[in-house]
Amino acid sequence: MKWNINKLPARTKDWILTGMFAMIICLLPLIFSSDYVIHIGCMIGINILLALGMHFVTGLAGQINMGQYGFYCIGAYAGALLTTKGGLGFVPSLIVTIAISAAFGMLVGIPALKVEGPYLSLCTIGFAESVRLIINSAGWSNKSNGIMRIPKLEIFGWTMQTKTMSYFFIFVFVLIGLIIVTNFVNSNYGRRFSAIKDDPLAASVMGVNVRKVKIMAFVLCAIFAGVAGCLYANYAGYIHPTTFVQALQTNFLLMIVLGGLGSTWGSVLGATLITVVYEYTRVYAEYQKIAFGVVMILTVLFLQRGIVGTIRYHKQQKMIRDQHAGGKNDGKEAAV
Repeated sequence: MKWNINKLPARTKDWILTGMFAMIICLLPLIFSSDYVIHIGCMIGINILLALGMHFVTGLAGQINMGQYGFYCIGAYAGALLTTKGGLGFVPSLIVTIAISAAFGMLVGIPALKVEGPYLSLCTIGFAESVRLIINSAGWSNKSNGIMRIPKLEIFGWTMQTKTMSYFFIFVFVLIGLIIVTNFVNSNYGRRFSAIKDDPLAASVMGVNVRKVKIMAFVLCAIFAGVAGCLYANYAGYIHPTTFVQALQTNFLLMIVLGGLGSTWGSVLGATLITVVYEYTRVYAEYQKIAFGVVMILTVLFLQRGIVGTIRYHKQQKMIRDQHAGGKNDGKEAAV
């Protein structure tokens, strides 16, 4: 009997895919021993968290968020300041960072109740640019000099001394994030997110609290970005306002669109591909933006459903053709 993963329940399928993903994570350092490749792996993990945050608000809830780099910046600076000036360890600083990120997510989510579409995107861009400009000029953030000598990633006194240790540490958070997202998507709240994405008015009539869902989407998005920022600051050891620029937002948006808008695993795939392309084109900085522009145009023209969405579409079309062919054959046999 032929085994088909697509016929399994959604939760079971997600658990299998998560397990396979965990195995790939464990095998990567064994296959590639180069520190640079491991560094790219670390950045993939951080970007997956950022893409999953975007997945909540844009992929699932259908709200246009162009300010993810602002939440990322808040998470990085909060984590860096709490560990360097506050004297906290990584875990306590992460908990405080999550609370701060959630508060800012709620703050940004409020305009989503009044505006939508391009007006909401302008609000989120304004928020992110305000964050960047304040950090660039504030004394407590060391202004344009950035923050140096940020302690390495650690947990309960155990410091991640090597890139490989940091890699596994970061991907523990990625796996936790994936488990949270996949369970959320299959929950009642996930269905409410889908409802307001498809038709907010109809969802409201059916009893969905649209106000609560929209704010929740931004809060979850901000938390994931805040965690990613905190991990990045402690992993890199140095952050600067120019690290968090609007050009990053193009990458974040491209991650979820290229992988497949509305798909959890599409977000993971998109984040992985975009990070690899970004890191390997660093040496061609003058052509990097052109390359990403071309990727975006090609995605819009030929992969409107994203990679995962396109694969699903062709599978569905094949199933329809097979059913059609089966129906015709049954009709011929009956006629005979």
